[in-house]
Order: sequence, then C-alpha cells, then structure tokens
Amino acid sequence: MIIGFESDLAILLLALAVIFSVFVGWWTYSGNTKLPGTAKWVNVGLRSLAVFILLLLLFNPVYEYEDSRTLKNDVAVVLDNTRSVTIEKGDWQGEESMRAVVDGLNLDDTTSTRYRIFGFDSDLFRTTPDSLPLDGSVTDINRSLTTLHQSGSTPDAIILVTDGIFNRGLDPTRAAERIGAPVFTVAVGDTSAVRDVLVRNVFYNSTAFTNSTGAIRAEILNDGFPDRSIEVQLYRNDVLEDVQTIQTTGERSVHNAEFEVDFTEEGTERFRIEIPELGDEWTTANNQYSFTIDVQDDQVRILHIAFEIHPDVSSLRHLLATDESILADYRTWSGGDRFLGGSAPQSADTLDLVIFHGFPHHQMDAGLRSSLAEFASGANLLLLTLPGTDLDNLQSDLQNIAPIRQRAASPVGNILPLLNDAEREHAVFDFDMPGNLSRGPELRGPVRNYASASIARDLLMTSHRNENTGIPMLSVQQLGNNRVSQLNAWQWHRWQQSTTQEYREFYRNLMNNLVKWTSTGVSDGLLEFSPTRSSFDEGEAITFRASVQTETGQPDNEARVSVSISGDEFDSQDFVMRSLGSGRFRLETRPLPAGTYQYEAVAQRGSAEIDRQSGSFSVNESILEFTDTIRRDDLLRFIAETTDGAFFTFEQLDELHEELRSRGFDEFRTEAFTSARRAHHSAWWFLVVILLVGIEWTVRKVYNIA
Repeated sequence: MIIGFESDLAILLLALAVIFSVFVGWWTYSGNTKLPGTAKWVNVGLRSLAVFILLLLLFNPVYEYEDSRTLKNDVAVVLDNTRSVTIEKGDWQGEESMRAVVDGLNLDDTTSTRYRIFGFDSDLFRTTPDSLPLDGSVTDINRSLTTLHQSGSTPDAIILVTDGIFNRGLDPTRAAERIGAPVFTVAVGDTSAVRDVLVRNVFYNSTAFTNSTGAIRAEILNDGFPDRSIEVQLYRNDVLEDVQTIQTTGERSVHNAEFEVDFTEEGTERFRIEIPELGDEWTTANNQYSFTIDVQDDQVRILHIAFEIHPDVSSLRHLLATDESILADYRTWSGGDRFLGGSAPQSADTLDLVIFHGFPHHQMDAGLRSSLAEFASGANLLLLTLPGTDLDNLQSDLQNIAPIRQRAASPVGNILPLLNDAEREHAVFDFDMPGNLSRGPELRGPVRNYASASIARDLLMTSHRNENTGIPMLSVQQLGNNRVSQLNAWQWHRWQQSTTQEYREFYRNLMNNLVKWTSTGVSDGLLEFSPTRSSFDEGEAITFRASVQTETGQPDNEARVSVSISGDEFDSQDFVMRSLGSGRFRLETRPLPAGTYQYEAVAQRGSAEIDRQSGSFSVNESILEFTDTIRRDDLLRFIAETTDGAFFTFEQLDELHEELRSRGFDEFRTEAFTSARRAHHSAWWFLVVILLVGIEWTVRKVYNIA
C-alpha cells in the first residue's frame, strides 16, 4: 500500500501531475502528421505515463507491506543468589533444594524458548545455572528488577525464583509492574517459625583514636526462649574481651548488650560479638557479628577563633565538640588584642586546621589583622563569614589566599545555596543531598560582585530571589601543601535548628566534611588515593577517590589511575578509575566477601608512572541474610497477580511448566510487522520508465520519425 497521499494538498498535487503529464504527452505529438492515429495515441500514452512516474517519484512516496516472522519466546529467569536460600529449615534442604529447583526448570531445553539467566543479590548479574554461587550477603529485589527493566530488552515472561525476603531497597512490586511482562514467581525456602536467638544489629564507631574509650552496643533478638539468661561475648582479635548477660522476658523480645573498650595502639582491631549456642536453636549462623575498628594514632587538631558572638559560632562549636575524631581549642576575640579562652595564638605548627569565624572584624586594628594573617599563612585554613566581617578588606588582609575574591562593593541580602553539579563528586559532598536546597532556611551574604580564584573550585553557588547569581558561596583551593576553604554566608544556625530533618542533616554533614577535608591537607606526592572508608559491610559497594596533580600543583587532566585489589582468599583484580575531570577520579567496585584487602593505586601519564599509593581496608561479615528466614508467599503472590503471572511453590514446578505450556511458551510465536520502503529505493520504477521510453522510440523508428 502506497502512503503519503492522504492530505488534500497531496491529492491536489497528484491531480496536477496527471494533468501535466497528459499535457506533455499530447503537446509532444500534437503537430505530428507522420504517425497514424492509433500509433500516435499509443506514443502520447507512453510519454505521459513515463513523465507521470518521474513526477510521482519526486513526491517521494512510501509503500508499506505486512510480513511475519517466527521467533522463540524470550524468558528471563531471575534466580536468588543470597545466603538465605541456603538455610536448611522444614522441607527445604538449603543449597541442595535450590540446585534441584534450578535443574527442574529445564533451562537446557531451548527448542522454542530462549532463556536469559540472571542471578541477583544486591543487584542483577548474568550467570549460568551451574555457576550460581549462592553467597550474596544482601537482597535487593527492587533494584534487580529495575536493572532488568533498564536493560532495554523486555522479555515475554519472567520466572522469579526467590524466598521473597529482601533486606535492602524498596518493595519490588512496582519495579515488577514497570517491566511490562508477566512474572511467574517460584517461592523457595520455608514458611515455618523456629526458635532462635540472634545478633540483629551492632552499633559502633568505625574509627577510634589511641588513648580513648569506645562504646559498642549489640542488639539481641530472642525468638522462642522465654525467661532465659543468655551470655553475650565480645571477642577482640579472637581473644575474649568481655561478657554481658541478658535476661529474656518473653517468647519474643529485644535486648541491648553494651561494652566499653580502651584503645591504646594504632592499627585495625578485629571484634566479634558472639552468643554461645542454645539448646534447640535451629541455627548458629546468626549468633555472631564481626566488624573492625580503625584505630588512628592522632586526632584532628583544630583551633577555632570567633571574632564576634553569633549563633553560628555556638552551632559549629557544638558540632566540633560532639565529634570524637576532633580535638578542638576555642578562642573568642573580645576587642583590642584580647581573646576569651586563652592568649592570642602564636604558632600553627601543631594544628591540622585553623578556622577563622568572622575574620577580619570591622573594629579590628591593622596590627592584629596582620599578626593573625601571618599566623594562618602556613596552615590549612577555613574561612567563615559573619555579619561583622570586613568583606572589603578580607582578601588584602589575608594576602590573597582566600578562594573567593571581591571585585567591587556588594550589597548583602537573603540567599540560598545552590549545588554546583560539576562538583557533585567532590569529597565534601559524600552524603545524601536534600531534594531541594532552595526550600531551606534563608541565609545572609553577598549577592553580587564576587568571583573565585583561578585555581579554586566552586562547590556551592549563591541563589538570590530564586535566581543563580553566578557568584560562589563555598569555594576550596589548594596552595602548596595546604588547603583553604571559604564559606561566604552566615545564619547557618537556622539550618541546624530547622524543623526539617534533611536540612539539619545537610548542615551537619556539610560542615563535618568541610572541616575534615580542609584539615587533611595535601600529601607530598602527586597522587592522592584512598577508599571512602576504612571498613565496609558485606553487600556494600567499595568506593575509592583519587586526585592527581602535575609537578606545578595544577590538576592533571591527562593522567590515568589504575587500582589493584587483593586479599587472603581473593584473587587480585585490576580496575581503571573513572575520570571526573579536573584531575579527579572515582572507582566503585562490586561488593566483596568479608575479609581484609590490600590495594595499590598507580597514576600514569602516557606510559610514564607519576606516583603510586598503597594501603588496606576491611569488609565486615554480614548476618542480614540470617535475621529473617520466613518465606514471604504473600509478596510473591501479589507480584504474580499484579503482573498477570502466576504463583508457585518450589514443589509445584510441574504446574509451572503446565501454565507456561497453556500460555504458548512451549511453541514458537509468530510476530507480524509492517515494513515501509520509499519508492525511489526500488530500481523497478526506473526500469519501467526506460521500457516505456524504449517502446515509444521503437514506434517512432518504425515510422521513420527522428
């Protein structure tokens, strides 16, 4: 069927083409007296038809035709790879039963069905039935189905084999619906309740410091052991450190066991909370929880100097005082050369960070300004502004080391922070951002005539009256081996006191990360590399950050960073970090099994090595898969019903196959489709024109017409 002539204009043009073609044919032979009447009108028709076909092809018509093809059914098989399916309970024999279910799916029979086989735990991955390790430490069904949906190829059906127990992510029902295919759920595992006692959660600080004491709290869940005294043991480096006893109060109860430990030496301390086996307890796999604490030799030494009394000052000092990793000293300028809290600071040699809060004040004399600027010139420096800050002279007083520069006098107004998307991966923003910063409490600060230094990086921009002013609010830079940060706004205490939790968390995380990042300083090497934390949990992605600079201290945009990770029971693997621009890099690997790992990072420019860094991190064992063991039939049945699939238990594989056969999944499917082709792409039209012209000239030749 030819399409393209549905509109009135197209029909009009087609009619004009017919009239024009007939006119050309008639005009060509209108004065010819040599051809007899029949031959003359034959040639008129031949000429008209040839011209009409050429005009028709100029309209670029398209003709459609219907066709069909025979295809195999595309079925995605999604298999639970987590440890919970290996639990032996009731009629379910753990791994043995799971392997039997996979074998019973007959995935080798691909006569009329193409099976795409996936495993899932924290995310989806391709696998084969024989290579499924069944060692996943967390279950995120929602993310796994979302990944399948985003793979780009929608299957004809999905077979989801799982116990339905998820301990990470959202309810998977909506993700299953979005795929747009029927989901046939196969419930594995057991639904019976058992008697058990388990370590459900352990709360601790992953970082501690020498000559300090840390608290460890273990949350113990009792299920089926009423009125029992239960020992909770704390092991330190495999040596029993302490024992607490809890007394259960009913059939099901939750208890806390609290421990205090002293840290005297630097290094990584291995801890384990353990409950001795109780009689009639169905498993001891969840009776222990292992973790590590990184003990550092020193705390971050900070001097905070405030130059006026303001709520922002007390908010920040409260934040510093509640962080065990920070050893802070405080001074408050009280006029002249006097300071509350101690004498005027003389040397920053023993400090990791100097915080100037409100420097320089309008009423401060030139001598004190000069001495304080000299004091901070060789230190990591964080600049925070207050209402009394002399913004006009801040840059000159600090000898041009501030990352934010005033270009002309600027009015002060109500402002809000805007995230600079280009710097979203900066270490300062290593936390969950609020959905909309523009709805936070208003701040005060300059609204125009500011810019950042050429080597500074703008992390936050300023919004005034819901418009981006283009001036920086938070900028950071590196000068030699020191870091300088500047936050050019005040009234942050309003964020700390906000009734909205996400804004309180934003303030706390922003200030904490800004203080930590600025106090770290710059290493003497050209490569800075580290994991984002010293310890991770099983099932959690391992993330690293790196930055590379040239010999002149500028970001190296031509560098390449590769990382090698190895462990005692882990074959060495090599990775290449993703470049974020401005000499920054990021790497996120799949979760790793519990253990201690070593890394070595190498920065290269071309084939030449620039620098290398090495270190270690740990992965703590997870018991999430053993804290909830009751199969969730209701969830799996609901997923099947809402996607027009069907629900089965692992004993009903024959019924599953019968259902698939009744829906035609054991037969090839016929798919009808419509193809479109442009007329001028076919040579036949031009051959017809040539034939028509050839016949016309043959007739002319017969009658000796040139």
